[in-house]
Amino acid sequence: MEQNEWIVINYTLPREPSRTRVSIWRKLKKIGAVNMQQSLWILPRTDENFQLFSEMKNDISKNGGEALIMESSTDAESKNSIIERFHLARNEEYKELLEQCEDFFHEMGKETARKNFTFAEIEENEEELAKLKEWYQKIYARDFFGAPLNEESKTALAKCGDLLDEFCEKVYDFNNGI
Repeated sequence: MEQNEWIVINYTLPREPSRTRVSIWRKLKKIGAVNMQQSLWILPRTDENFQLFSEMKNDISKNGGEALIMESSTDAESKNSIIERFHLARNEEYKELLEQCEDFFHEMGKETARKNFTFAEIEENEEELAKLKEWYQKIYARDFFGAPLNEESKTALAKCGDLLDEFCEKVYDFNNGI
């Protein structure tokens, strides 16, 4: 995405109850906003992101806080710095996903070594793979600028799928196709 127009939200909230601050922080992280300074968050300028920040502004106001939404453009150096922050935030998330993929690889190897060729094991690992894919989709949806670890994450998920397919074949063969 070629981007140099931004939507920014700056807000203040009462110190208590802290759950309100945590809730707003979680919502900001979930939509992919990055923190530029204390209580100053930024997203690429789109109608959808403007709407998301507007909803957040309403939540903040309902909880005794104040929020200001601004549109901005930047010089090339600032633009690159902002995009780098987005890359860092998404790479952090992709790293967590990659760790879980490694756990999946280990689990598949362990169950194969144990010859635990049961349908129950297939179901368990299918569910785990579905969770990993869903998690990837959430990260990808907020990866506005194609973070470097995106491709590695896609490759790892494909490997998870291949390992599960191989495991399914072994279960089928072990159980004589019954």
